[in-house]
Order: sequence, then structure tokens, then C-alpha cells
Amino acid sequence: MSKLSVKPGPPGRNDPCPCGSGKKYKACCAVAEARFQVRGEPDVAEWLGRARQAVALGRIGDAEFWFREVLTAKPNDAEALAGVGQALCWRRRRREGRDYLRKAAKQLVRLGLKNRDPSALLQLSGQLQHWGDTDAALELARLGLRLATASAAALNNLALCLSRVSRTEEALPFALKACELLPEHPGCQILVGLLHRELGKLDAARVRLERVAATSTDPEQTARAWLELGGVLDKVKDYDGAFEAFRRAAEVHASLPAAQATDRNRVFDSLARHKAGFDRDLLRRWTAAEFDDSLPAPGFLFGFLRSGTTLAEQVLAAHPRIVTSDENDFIFELAQELAKLSGIADDIPAALLKIGLDEARTLRQFYWQRVAEEYGPEALRKCFVDKLALNSIDAGLIATLFPEAKILFALRDPRDVALSCFQQAFGLSPATVNLLSFEGIARQYAAVMDLWLHLRGLIAPEYFELRYEHTVGEFEATFRRVFELLGVEWRPEVLSFHERARGRYIATPSFAAVSQPLYTSAVARWRRYERHLETVLPVLQPYIEAFGYDAA
Repeated sequence: MSKLSVKPGPPGRNDPCPCGSGKKYKACCAVAEARFQVRGEPDVAEWLGRARQAVALGRIGDAEFWFREVLTAKPNDAEALAGVGQALCWRRRRREGRDYLRKAAKQLVRLGLKNRDPSALLQLSGQLQHWGDTDAALELARLGLRLATASAAALNNLALCLSRVSRTEEALPFALKACELLPEHPGCQILVGLLHRELGKLDAARVRLERVAATSTDPEQTARAWLELGGVLDKVKDYDGAFEAFRRAAEVHASLPAAQATDRNRVFDSLARHKAGFDRDLLRRWTAAEFDDSLPAPGFLFGFLRSGTTLAEQVLAAHPRIVTSDENDFIFELAQELAKLSGIADDIPAALLKIGLDEARTLRQFYWQRVAEEYGPEALRKCFVDKLALNSIDAGLIATLFPEAKILFALRDPRDVALSCFQQAFGLSPATVNLLSFEGIARQYAAVMDLWLHLRGLIAPEYFELRYEHTVGEFEATFRRVFELLGVEWRPEVLSFHERARGRYIATPSFAAVSQPLYTSAVARWRRYERHLETVLPVLQPYIEAFGYDAA
């Protein structure tokens, strides 16, 4: 199976030493480890030091190696358990990683009750929240506050945990108390502003966010304050003011060093290669009958960002015969495996042309191995739907390796998509860096949709273009068609999807919206900002027409 599924072992004697010294392993740490073995005295402090150094340098594999060494001597060391857990999560082994983080949490709970120090508890609570284990994160957050009732960090952490699962009213008192203790802290102030906005206390939210935007010396916090302020101004129907706030947020985000260092052309180069390389012959190179591997038929849900994929995923997840993935990197990992097998990186069509049927079967097996590792064997017995909006970039790879797949392609009025993207802050990557400007959003939307229009008439998998407007306006009729495509029956309990979503970790900015009953107020929101769309409308117009939104 894939090398990615193998736990890291010790380096070879002539390999670079994992500690980062620049020496060969045999001339560095191997000497010290031999001494420990002879004496029978593992130097746990030394290993922890090396692990911490590797973390500081961003060497995730090296950090995991040294944390695991610690666990050979001290299996219940909370720091080492958390370190291995974090490393596994960063290496996309999230299920296994969360298990280690939970073990660390149990140790910290026991230790925390003895030494009354909440710092490690709060740090691990943040890690668990980041990786989607909100129950464990909330448990640690509550314990941290019990140990330090006057700690602004503990108060703010608990408020964040509660807000992340849409328990807004419960979160607000803790956030307000944190602000009393740290009145100048921009992050605390922004959280209160966000909670006030969600609770409809718009004047209070506006005052607080305006103050942060005007006074913060931290550019990231300044950008976030402008972004959240734009949401408040939108709710009070000051659309010109809201657009200006969103523009200023994007401007500050784009000026940050990380954004400046990110390649803005990479995604466009990739999309151009995919359009040129994925022709009918490649897309239909193999049939499901030729694979003959008895693997399940996967479902895929993708489209452009902010097109309704999270809403659709929550509806699907409410069906008892469907297992969904809320944001994962399986297709990215699959592309990496393809590069290893073919020896060709950064050109997926060329790589697919180089491999044969046996290698293609290996890739399919790798995909399902990863699904089982992260979601358990149940995912292979039920209908598994892989949801990630950005997989639209790799639709050709999906269609080639999974001709039996069922594809749900999320559509929404291009003007609403562009506006909604402009109102969000996405995690920075080559695939999102262009979303920091209105013009960049329109250009990337055009490139992604141009690829889809090229592919959709050539691919073997059955597909359904799932329109956001139909989801919120013709819910039952729309999802009856979706379930028919996926081969499952209609179930009335999906009508209450929002009740299931409430309290569940959702990895996208839509987590608050999908915890509410269906609403149609987000349809045609672009009309409120029509004059601001003039600069990008020529770029969007061909796709407005191609998908029939000009008639609307």
C-alpha cells in the first residue's frame, strides 16, 4: 500500500539527522541514542527538546519521530501524545491524530486537577477545536476555566468553543468577561462583536468592531475587524459602507507577507493544463468494468467556493444511508500518489497518460484505504460522498479514475458567488490567494467554470448540477433528484438537517448559516451591490449566460 500509511521510522545512518544539526544521523543523535541504550537511561528531556526544536522549525516528520521516542519511555506523557496527535493531523491522518489528542487530554485533565495549571489544557483545547473534536475541546475549555476563573485566555477559549458550535447566547457572557480583563485585546473585542452580530445586537457590534479597525496595530486583526464590520453593515443595509469594509479587509489581507509570498498564477497554470490535457480519450481511458475491483462507487460534491456545498453536505449527512466528508484532502493525496507512480509532478493529465491499468487500480485502492482510515469501514458500506469545493479543480482526475462515480456540481448565480467570496476570509493557499480581490475572484471563477464547461460533456460519471437557488426554493424536489442519483431513497428526516448541524463541527465559514432552517434571503443578494459589480461583470457575464442566470 501507499508509503503515506506507514508510520515514520528512524532515519538511516547516512541520512541527515532529524534534529536539524546538518550532520549525518550516525555522527549525531545515533551516538547519543547508543549511549542511552547502553546505560538503559533514555534521556526523555533531550528527546522532548529535539521534538520542540523540530516543531519550531516546521519539521513535522522529525517532531513526530522524537515525540514517539518519548512515548517508548513514557507512554502517558501528555506533551508527547499531543505532539504525535498534532503531527498526524498535519499529515492528514486526522482520525488517528485526534485519538492521540484525546489521550493527551485525559492525561492533562488528571494532571490539571493536581497542579491547577490551565495553560496546557487551553492549548490542547485549541488544537482539538482546530481539528474538529469540539466535544473534547469544550470539556477541556470548561476545566481550564474551573482551574483559572479569572483567566482571560480561559474565558475567551470557552467562548470560542461555544461559538464554533453555534451556542452563541451561551458564549457571549464568557467573551464579555474576557474583554473586561483585556479591554485592549483586539481578538477578544472582535469575538464579542461577532457574537453581538449573530444575536442581532447590531449597534453594539458595529461600535466594537469600528474601534478595533481604527486602533489595532496587528494587521491580521485589523483585517478581520474590517471583515466582520462589513457583515454588520450589510445587515443594517449600508451596502456601500459594507463593500468598503470588505474591500479594506481584502486590501490588508493581501498586503500580509504570507499572501505576498504565495504564487498567484499557480492555480491558473494548473487549470490551463487540465483543460488542454483532459480530452475525451483520456477522460474515458478506463471503464468501471475494466477496473473490476469491487470497490464502492464514490460520490463527489464540489463546485466553486460559496456555491452551497456546505449546505448540501449537511442535508446529505442527515440521511442514514450516506456518509459525508466535511472537507478533506483525499484527492490532493491521490494526486501526490499519482505523481510518485508516474514520476511526473504538477501535470496530472500527463501523469495519467503515463501510468497503466494496474497503477490506476492501485490509486483507487489508495483512495478507499484513506476513506476507511478516516471514516471507518462504515463509509465503504454506505454511500460515501466526498465533499470539498476545491475538488472542482481536479474534476478531470476524479472522472478518469472513478468513471462509476456520481458527481454533484454546486452552482449559484456567479454574481452572488463573487460577492460571497469577497465577504469571507479563506485559509491562505495558492488556490485561495486570488480571492483577496474582487477582480481575482472573478478571474478564478471564470477559469474554474471554463474547465467544468469543457469537462461536463466528456466525462463518464453521471453528474447533477445542484443549484443553490433550487436547494433553498425547491428543497424536496431537488433532493429527491439528488438521492435518486446517489441510489438512496428519499428520507423525510433530511428536512431537519439544520437540527443535526447545530452543535456539529463544520469546517467552512458557513457553519453558522447551515445551523438554521432554510432561508432565501441570500438569493440575488448581488442586486444590493450592483454598482460595485460593474468592474467584474464582463468577466462573469459568459457564465451568467451559460448557466441560465441571465433569464432570472
